[in-house]
Amino acid sequence: MHDPRAVATIVDALRQVHGDEAARLMLQDGMTLEALIDALIRAPLSDRDSARLMRTVLESGDFDITPDFTTCVSHLKFIYDAPGSFRVRDIVILTEKRAFSSAEIGLRLRA
Repeated sequence: MHDPRAVATIVDALRQVHGDEAARLMLQDGMTLEALIDALIRAPLSDRDSARLMRTVLESGDFDITPDFTTCVSHLKFIYDAPGSFRVRDIVILTEKRAFSSAEIGLRLRA
């Protein structure tokens, strides 16, 4: 595991928002980035910590991500609640061919 503290914080946020069993299934079977963003926003974390965890999930290598963005140039675009706010409402991944919404991006914790 590349960032065990970040993964532990993510697991804790999922458990707090969805319960133990649902969190386990989300990590094992996969979830969308949209579902993770929702859990991190609803968890008792600062806006800055939530945003940092969202980036960590996509860059750490601890999660399998579909589609695979490692074979193309991509850029994360954070969508904030309001100008000047640190509260991330959504993330879009931009590639040369198209933009992927958080609902189209799958995550699964690597075993």
